[in-house]
Amino acid sequence: MPGFGSGCGCLLWFIDGFVKKFRNRRIWRTNNKNRKLRKRSTTPIDEVFPSDAFGGSFIISGGGQSNRLYLSEQIIGNAKNANHPIIIIHTANGALEKIIAGNNFGNIVSSRSKVFDAFTSFELNDIYHLVTETYKSKYDIKPAGRYILQVVHELVQSKGRRPYFSDYATCPYFNLTDTIAKRLTNGVISQATADKLNSLLFTGQSELPKIDTFFSDAKSQIDYLSAPNPNNTGAVGILSAIRNKQILCIDVQSSSNTMLIELIVNSLIIAMNRGYDFSLFVDDISFTNNDLLKNTICQKSKHSNIILSKDLYSLTGGKDDVFSTIISEADKTVLFAHNSGTSCEKWSKYLGEYDKIDLSNNRSGGYGAVGRVMYSSNSGQTETLKREHRVKPEQIRSLSQGEAFIFDSRTDKLLQTVIV
Repeated sequence: MPGFGSGCGCLLWFIDGFVKKFRNRRIWRTNNKNRKLRKRSTTPIDEVFPSDAFGGSFIISGGGQSNRLYLSEQIIGNAKNANHPIIIIHTANGALEKIIAGNNFGNIVSSRSKVFDAFTSFELNDIYHLVTETYKSKYDIKPAGRYILQVVHELVQSKGRRPYFSDYATCPYFNLTDTIAKRLTNGVISQATADKLNSLLFTGQSELPKIDTFFSDAKSQIDYLSAPNPNNTGAVGILSAIRNKQILCIDVQSSSNTMLIELIVNSLIIAMNRGYDFSLFVDDISFTNNDLLKNTICQKSKHSNIILSKDLYSLTGGKDDVFSTIISEADKTVLFAHNSGTSCEKWSKYLGEYDKIDLSNNRSGGYGAVGRVMYSSNSGQTETLKREHRVKPEQIRSLSQGEAFIFDSRTDKLLQTVIV
């Protein structure tokens, strides 16, 4: 009965194939569930960053500038509508400034808009903190320097107004004794006040050369955006913007403009210590030579960070510990295509691994004549469990225009989509 043997063999082959298909489908579903990666053809931008997404810590890395700016406009617009203050620092990003100006989001500080004053809204103690903590390794101004700052502070106040950075930057430090004498002669200050100021000047005189050098260097570095006459121009500063729940966009021109960046960051530290809620928005500024900026971004406080870069890993100078610390604070990360293989590997590692079931097939069979012709089959499947990246480096590198991986660290959700 050859027909019977042949038919039985076909039936066994069919059952074997059905079982394998069912098993493969089960494994595919299990792997997808473990991987936790959803794929959508397109996702509206207001789903990526809805109206309540303004106070979280966000990272946007890779892609073209237009990709990053598109998301930036959404985040900044959300903050504007919610009266949430943002301090933005960037390096000559005119397109970002156009977004701020075009949407009336906030104030722009640059060489074309010289309205910045580093000391606006700060009292003497704050000014002392800024001066002694900015570029500390270079100037090393000792506590006695406070007395020199106090002399300048009181001389300006004797004119009936609060001191600004320009007052300190243009002060004739080595002629302060003459300035005090003139104010006394003109009746601006009393003899008691003159005696007090001269005493303060004498006490702090060892630090006078350092303070003079500090302000000379600071003026040369930030003069391009400093308000020449803050009292008349309505100068803006870090603390005043945060207090008034405003968005302030500052062009620092270069990542190497260390003194300005440290003045800004030390101002932010004062705001942090006072418990203000705000966001620091850093656009493509290197952390390689800016430890203070790096440490502030990583500092725990009520503030949050928004970091944009064409390649965040490269901004850290290839320092894994810095990169890991910064990205670990992010609530949401948007990854566009990256050209650097190393950066893709680092991001792939950050997005995590999952348990993948790997299936291998082994099969043997054929027809044999043992009294009658029959089909014999010996087949099997072996399942092995292995750890695999949720997103492989080459998948990050090969993303198309506008396509991104969006990772929400709070929910561990990962989405691959084109943002529209």
